[in-house]
Amino acid sequence: MKLEMTTHVPVLVALAVAGCTPAAAQSGPSRTPAVVDAGPRATAPTAAPTAGRIAIAVGPEGYQPSSVTVPAGRPVTLVFTRTSDRGCGHTVVFPTLGLRRDLPLNQPVEIVVTPAAGTLTFTCGMEMLRGTIVAQ
Repeated sequence: MKLEMTTHVPVLVALAVAGCTPAAAQSGPSRTPAVVDAGPRATAPTAAPTAGRIAIAVGPEGYQPSSVTVPAGRPVTLVFTRTSDRGCGHTVVFPTLGLRRDLPLNQPVEIVVTPAAGTLTFTCGMEMLRGTIVAQ
């Protein structure tokens, strides 16, 4: 069986290379550069993610990142994703807001808060894992 595979590999490589050669490269000396319209993907790179949306992974060791700094008085979307079935991160609780959300495994859960200046704490349901949002 190994002999059959090794005899087909050179043929497959030759076909792949032939299929990747642009038609313009096969023409004679009067080649003109190809112009490709890549559409919307050809635009300038987008700006870095805004502070209005922050991803927080929840694993057996806690929250990553465990502390984030945001502008006070502005809404921020926290996207919690529990990445492990180990530990007590099945729920996130914001005690001072009276907010409690279940975190299904590998499913992002969005929570929008508008923190006043100061520190807002979030914990797991057992209060063993802790994180903070520092609003300035």
